[in-house]
Order: sequence, then structure tokens, then C-alpha cells
Amino acid sequence: MQKVFILGIGNPEDKYKNTRHNIGKDWIERLAKDHNCSFIKKSKLKCSICEIKPNIFLVVPHVYVNETGKVAALLKRYLNANAEQILVLHDDIDTQIGAAKFKSGGGDGGHNGVKDLSNTIGKNFKRLKIGVSHPGVKDDVTNWVLGKFNPNEMLLLEDLYDKIFIHQDKIFNLEIEDLQNLVN
Repeated sequence: MQKVFILGIGNPEDKYKNTRHNIGKDWIERLAKDHNCSFIKKSKLKCSICEIKPNIFLVVPHVYVNETGKVAALLKRYLNANAEQILVLHDDIDTQIGAAKFKSGGGDGGHNGVKDLSNTIGKNFKRLKIGVSHPGVKDDVTNWVLGKFNPNEMLLLEDLYDKIFIHQDKIFNLEIEDLQNLVN
């Protein structure tokens, strides 16, 4: 069985928890908790890792969003992970809150973390784009993604998390095409 690395994009400081930009990291931490798995800090890899099943690793970077590629490069170098074995969870302002899309490869959509990953390891990684909606004005995007969810948005995200992670076996096997049909 191939190794699978599920990486959640987010900023490292606690003040960013439950912000739109940290939804990927927050969901990875929740998934670990759901599996009673504790993260082990890997300073050399600039992340914490938890193996929730044999060869299925959850990864929480210890770097800021726009440096996420560094972690993927270290995973590639030290754990023999290639881009096709990595599923990245990240926020997407072009998708409405409460919706998500699985995707293989593609552009960065203006997301600096995805851009850094693409520049570092190529574009062949898998993605789960979690909708956080757009603020409506381009100049408001930075403050929007660094802002926290309101209670109604949190409820939508709880439902979405359950809708997606009911398909864990397909996620852990990186069956992206099947997941696209089930979730997108």
C-alpha cells in the first residue's frame, strides 16, 4: 500500500484557529482527534505528523500558509512522498461556504499556500478545496481569510465535514474521481 499524506494548510499560531485560512489545518486536527491519534512534532520536517492508519499520515505544517511548499518538499525528501501521494486541504474563496470540491492538480486560484506547493513540488498533488466564500470586494480578501467564522458558518462547516469524511476510505485511497462525483 502506498503512503498517503493528508496535509492541512494553515498558519501556526493559535490566534489563527477557526479562521477561514486555517480550515484545512483545523480539519486535519479534528480528523486526528476523531481517530484518537496524537501528533508527533517533527522539527526536521517543519510539521507534526500522526499516522491514523498504516501508511496514512496526517500532516500539520509549522510554517505560515505561504511557506507550505517547504513542508511538502521535506516530506518528499525524507519520507519519499511524491506529489501524487499528497492530499492538501485548503480554503477556497471561489467556493461558497458549506461546499467543497475534490480536485487533482490545476492552478492555484490565487491561494499563496497552493502556489508555494505548486512551485515547490509541482501541480500533481490532490486537493480538497473547502469553501469559505468571497467577501465581495477584492481588497477585503486578506482580512476575510484571516477572519473567524460566525456561528452559522460553523454549523455549515460541521455538516460539510460530516458529509465529506463519511467517505474516509475513498479519501485515504486518494480516489479523487469517485470523491468528485460524491462531494462536488
